[in-house]
Amino acid sequence: MVLEQLSSGASRQLLDDSSRKLAFMLCLPLIDGVFATLLVTGAINTFSQMINVAVTVFAGAGALAVLYSETETRKEALEMINSVMPVVLGGALVVALVAPVFESMFQTALLKYAAALAVASIGLQLADIEIAERVPPTAVILTGLVLSYQGVTGLNFTLIYIGPAVLTVSFAAIGLYLSTYLKKYSMNLDYVRYGGSLVLMIISLSMIGIQIPSSLGPLVFGTSIAVSIKA
Repeated sequence: MVLEQLSSGASRQLLDDSSRKLAFMLCLPLIDGVFATLLVTGAINTFSQMINVAVTVFAGAGALAVLYSETETRKEALEMINSVMPVVLGGALVVALVAPVFESMFQTALLKYAAALAVASIGLQLADIEIAERVPPTAVILTGLVLSYQGVTGLNFTLIYIGPAVLTVSFAAIGLYLSTYLKKYSMNLDYVRYGGSLVLMIISLSMIGIQIPSSLGPLVFGTSIAVSIKA
């Protein structure tokens, strides 16, 4: 349904079929509520948190798979990224503006646990662990929203989330641009998937209060990229 919506209207004129696939992958966190929940629960406050979310939730193995499979040259890959990123950035800005309303209606302390479980579920799905199918991220987020709903206690509009949102999407774009240099190599994206899964589990654990070195996530994902390159 969402992909069909992206295919209609103005986006039909702006994006070709391949670009719409990449846009769909990158916009999923904006559509299913995961990104908004991460923003209001404080999971994207620091530089390392933004990097972790950028290279896993946004520009993870799924996005790389589309980018590599739908383009033949680095130039084509760059053109695809250029056409898609304004759509993703615009979506992130909308989410950042809506987030304060979101925050005023729900108890973020309780919602944080739902967000942690949703992120863990995404990680398990990346690793092809069957139990993840029983706890889909969207269902987890919706359940968390229902349980943490506190009514409209006063709508306070603020621009506080725009910075983290824009920076996170920008880091995702940088990651995609850098990944185009690897297009000339043959890569085993399974390693990237597993690395992304581990980083998502790290994010999930840190959200529930477990102290984990901030540099561990980028290190794990960078290592997975390195070992995925076939000699």
